[in-house]
Amino acid sequence: MKSLKLIIVLFFAIIFLSGCAYDRGLILFNNQPITRENALYDKKTFLPETRIYYLFIAPKKMSNDFIRVQIFKMTDKAHLGGYEVVRTKDYRLMQDERYYHSNYFVLYEKGRYVMQVFSHDDFKNPLAVNYFYVN
Repeated sequence: MKSLKLIIVLFFAIIFLSGCAYDRGLILFNNQPITRENALYDKKTFLPETRIYYLFIAPKKMSNDFIRVQIFKMTDKAHLGGYEVVRTKDYRLMQDERYYHSNYFVLYEKGRYVMQVFSHDDFKNPLAVNYFYVN
């Protein structure tokens, strides 16, 4: 009887605890241009009106030619669930950039921000997500 209960509990645990997980990439931020030497020094806080450099590393080789980088601000004043989209930009990937993308942007307002990177064939599931602060 105990073994039957154990089997039933394990069966339900396997069903409910094993979910589909998407492969996630990595976004690293820095206040200097990202090079091989400083790529792993991830910063989370930045000053307003300064360049914020980022490096997106894909979970696997991207077959799509375009990615979308989206930045939104987490705030209580926004009318759409606590966030407002600050910046959205599409980038064309070159042949040697199928595993990564690097660039910079400038933000002028203080706050908590989130950056997402999407493939152009799936705008519902981001390839990578990370947050940072502008103080």
